[in-house]
Amino acid sequence: MQIDYNILIAYGGVAKKFAKGEYVFIEDAMPNFYYQVVEGEVKVYSSNSNGKEIIQGIFTEGQSFGEPPLLIDKPYPSSAIAITPLVVIRLSKEKLNNILKDFPEISHSFIYTFAERMYNKASIALIRIGTNPEEIIEQFLYKYKEEHKKDNKPMLIPYTRQQIADFTSLRVETVIRTLRKMSNHKIVQIIDHKLYY
Repeated sequence: MQIDYNILIAYGGVAKKFAKGEYVFIEDAMPNFYYQVVEGEVKVYSSNSNGKEIIQGIFTEGQSFGEPPLLIDKPYPSSAIAITPLVVIRLSKEKLNNILKDFPEISHSFIYTFAERMYNKASIALIRIGTNPEEIIEQFLYKYKEEHKKDNKPMLIPYTRQQIADFTSLRVETVIRTLRKMSNHKIVQIIDHKLYY
């Protein structure tokens, strides 16, 4: 979801910087702000008591994150951490509600964005229950490519092996081994340690 920066600033939004590795919010904290990325990348993830992470999403310029708990006054079910130097516009819930009242088209966009995210989470859940690692990874790569590219040419996948593991709930060793196998079968290409699908 992207709200025009001029509207955010006019309604009291403030730019805030986060260093790589700094938390924007943590799991179980109560939300107070709407966040929209101006520059950089942020990872929203959940983790279990053993430290195993599941990435909920990686958000970049123009994208917002963490809105559902803010809107329903529930604690964050996940944490958000800057994976690069990050700049966000931060806006209080009260001021966000004023924008949603004053701009019905933004409210409509919120509903569409939430529906799309729910659909994507259901799709990711189906990927995670694939029968074998190759199928799980190929479905994940296909879904990413489907969302970001129109033609059928090989596309650079911007995620590390660890991030693919965190998205798919596989172990990183399994991802590395499976991608090597997929490369041998010409399903993916690995060029200079970069992954293409």
